[in-house]
Amino acid sequence: MSVRRRISRIIASRRNAVEPGDPITALGESQRQQEENLDRARRSVADLAAVRHRVDTLARQAAADLDACNREAERAVANNNDDAARSALRRALEIQKRLETLTRQRDDVDQQFRSLESDLYWLETSLQDNAVRYESLKAQHGATQAALDVRGAVSSSAGNSMETARAAREAEQEARRLRHRQAAQEELAWSDPTSGKLEDAFDELEAREAAEQELRQLKGRVQGNRPGSA
Repeated sequence: MSVRRRISRIIASRRNAVEPGDPITALGESQRQQEENLDRARRSVADLAAVRHRVDTLARQAAADLDACNREAERAVANNNDDAARSALRRALEIQKRLETLTRQRDDVDQQFRSLESDLYWLETSLQDNAVRYESLKAQHGATQAALDVRGAVSSSAGNSMETARAAREAEQEARRLRHRQAAQEELAWSDPTSGKLEDAFDELEAREAAEQELRQLKGRVQGNRPGSA
């Protein structure tokens, strides 16, 4: 697979990525994938740069070999050595073909490298823009979530306060009901002939009357025993 096709697949996978349900999680996952894609793209461009360097080195070497063969042929001609000149020229023709091939390859790789550099710059710029957007949205999401948590706590506290007030009212109503019940029972105890409280009251009244009678009798005896009372 060529380097350009690899980067094209990276860009396509970035555009066709499926987002999860949570938008912040989806954005974070997309950001992570973009960073991985950018790393792969950088390695691809670096690999292509190494290829371009090797091709350029081979082309320079071929050019140097061609120049050397041409000088050798010139010396052979100068020395009237046609056979050596022919041999040098044949090698020069072979090197010339190799140099032309290497030159075309170098031009193709150089054009591809410049194109990939442009794609890489686009990826880097896109990643930077998305990183800023992600951090901004993440901060907004956190602030919104915090506000919702605070409102929820306030609502819960208000609900608890209302529940406490309701329980207090119910407790007060129960206390009043018990007091009323106690008063009613007290009233019924006095009005019920079979009530022990009414019997106790009668016993207390009889005991009080007996004591009063005993007191009158005692006073009468005391007064009768005084001198001059006969």
